[in-house]
Amino acid sequence: MSTHPQKTSNTVVKSTMVPSVVLNTGIFGTVVGAATTFGTNIPKVQREEIEMKTAISDSLIKGASVGIATATAVATVQTIGGSRLTNWVVLAATATGVGFAINALGKKTEAETKTKTTTKTKK
Repeated sequence: MSTHPQKTSNTVVKSTMVPSVVLNTGIFGTVVGAATTFGTNIPKVQREEIEMKTAISDSLIKGASVGIATATAVATVQTIGGSRLTNWVVLAATATGVGFAINALGKKTEAETKTKTTTKTKK
């Protein structure tokens, strides 16, 4: 008789989402995204291509979208689980997809706003 424990079933350990981690990475992504965008906007302000108000607004909007993409990607990885390679692929794919969707939505909204403004100006 063996004194070692015998494997009785194939246990699958599933990953679980930790809301505080998702929130913290979203906040981190927002700060990094906003700071990076602001860093690229500062020279534009110095060259008087845009106003400081516009630079700050643009930085906050882009930072928020990076934060959303980061939080969504982390939540997806935590929910799916898997190997390190799988996690990195899922993280990159999710962040890219969410970032693309937010960017596309922003461009659509911007185009609609320009169309409405042009229509009002013509009247």
